[in-house]
Amino acid sequence: MAQNFIQVLLRNFSEYADEPAMMFKSEGRYRTISYRELEEIVFRVASNLMRMGLDPRDRMAVFSNNRPEWAQADMGALLSGAVSSAIYASSTAEEAAFIINYLEASFLFVEDAPQLEKILRIRERIPCVRKVFVFTGPFENPDPSWVMPFSALLEGEKPSLELKERIQQIAAGIHGGDPMCVIYTSGTTGNPKGVVLTYDNYLLTLESIVEHVRETDKLRRNLSFLPLAHAFERFAGYYLLLYMGRCIAYAQSIETLLENFREVRPNIFVGVPRVFEKIHARITQGVRAASTVRKVIFYWALGVGKEVSRCRVNGLEIPPFLRLKYRIADALLFKKVKAAFGGEIEFCVSGGAPLSREVAEFFHAMDVLVLEGWGATEATTPSTLNTPGEFRFGTVGKPLPRVQVRVAADGELEVKGPNVFKEYWRNPDETRATFTDDGFYRTGDIGTIDEEGWVTITDRKKQLIITSGGKNIAPAPIENLLLSGRHIGLGDLSWPELMSHPRIIEKIQKEVDHANEQLPRFMQIKYFRILPKPFSIESGEMTPTMKLKKRVIEEKYRDLLDAMYNE
Repeated sequence: MAQNFIQVLLRNFSEYADEPAMMFKSEGRYRTISYRELEEIVFRVASNLMRMGLDPRDRMAVFSNNRPEWAQADMGALLSGAVSSAIYASSTAEEAAFIINYLEASFLFVEDAPQLEKILRIRERIPCVRKVFVFTGPFENPDPSWVMPFSALLEGEKPSLELKERIQQIAAGIHGGDPMCVIYTSGTTGNPKGVVLTYDNYLLTLESIVEHVRETDKLRRNLSFLPLAHAFERFAGYYLLLYMGRCIAYAQSIETLLENFREVRPNIFVGVPRVFEKIHARITQGVRAASTVRKVIFYWALGVGKEVSRCRVNGLEIPPFLRLKYRIADALLFKKVKAAFGGEIEFCVSGGAPLSREVAEFFHAMDVLVLEGWGATEATTPSTLNTPGEFRFGTVGKPLPRVQVRVAADGELEVKGPNVFKEYWRNPDETRATFTDDGFYRTGDIGTIDEEGWVTITDRKKQLIITSGGKNIAPAPIENLLLSGRHIGLGDLSWPELMSHPRIIEKIQKEVDHANEQLPRFMQIKYFRILPKPFSIESGEMTPTMKLKKRVIEEKYRDLLDAMYNE
């Protein structure tokens, strides 16, 4: 019986030796490495890191986009007994310096020459770093004693039996409460905080999620897309797949995502709402540009799909005539939509931000199940999850086994269980403030739990708007109403084209009016402005996982907001 995640890895290297472990694009096609090949790679990484002085409890960090070497470096460090961490690839040199120093990282892995250049600019400010490894070249190396290619860790003789025994001993000596990872929050407010997650956090949460989902046999491959520096992808798109002995396929980028779906044909995909919203928008925009006949077919098939979806959601038997219509709709439309996801998808998971109920219901009508979950970095990612056997759109599901979720007097959701983190790295004051007196983690999310245990998130506690009339307004429901509008939803037109469109103000006003009709008077939108350019990660208004940094936006556009208030 494995006592920690390292022992799970060692067991699976043997048990699934000939099974595919990783897929990655190289020279125009996807290549596969087995668990046996992965074992040799990570053992080489671990052995050479130990020879170079990486000791148990030392910290390492990866500064890279998703790629096989990211996971190989991470696993090699874990086998050495080190504590793993990561930096978002989009981070600036200054942001990287903050994390590296606060973590006191000894070893650093970077993706390529541009990332190395960032590190070289701050070298004098990160004296804790003893070695830097570069995943892919070419790159200029001003100091070979400090910087070396990642390939150097794969050279030399195969790891000896003595070394393998040492790794086994390290794994056996790990206790459940020992830190496994320090994951930095994406920083929607201020500097990121380092969340310390233990070996028990990961192992027990992995056990809980498999128990909660139940039928996982068909989940053979996923498509890894979200940044591995984020807790959601690290857990659901990386550690969970290795825990189950399955295959991780790496997407090239968001631009190639649909192409990679067709190439990989994944059975599971985890993403943020923005990804599903963009696919939904692309489909609906294509329909609006289609011929009248195609439009009629689409909306007829969508109507049939929605009827079947309602039956499935409510556990009702599908009538024979509806079943016949559904088979026709599937042949005419749904197979094409499923093909966009590769054609073999069992279900998708959306997390990190609220998913529009309309989008989830749309995909389910097309026979693509998108399940919403909820959690936090501090909860090893998941606290609740809808499952293929039990789901309800508009909710984030029910709590995982052995996880308690409750609603505080002010509406904040609080969580307790084996998934809840140990502490913030070197920040005892913030740690104490995050827990209640009886040990529940204060999530900062406002929500409800119904009599059957379904959890619904309504907003973030810190984002509630208090009007001059004393009303508390949660902005998320208003935002979701607006996003469901056909002209506010994401489009293919460029931003300058949208801004210069002669009817754009009129159309947006109509969407706002339509949303206001569904809101009480005190929540209605009185004024709006269209910004000169969209929010982006590069301009600082979004996190690397495409969540809005609302405080940054408020400060950046303070004059514009104040001007509307004066009206």
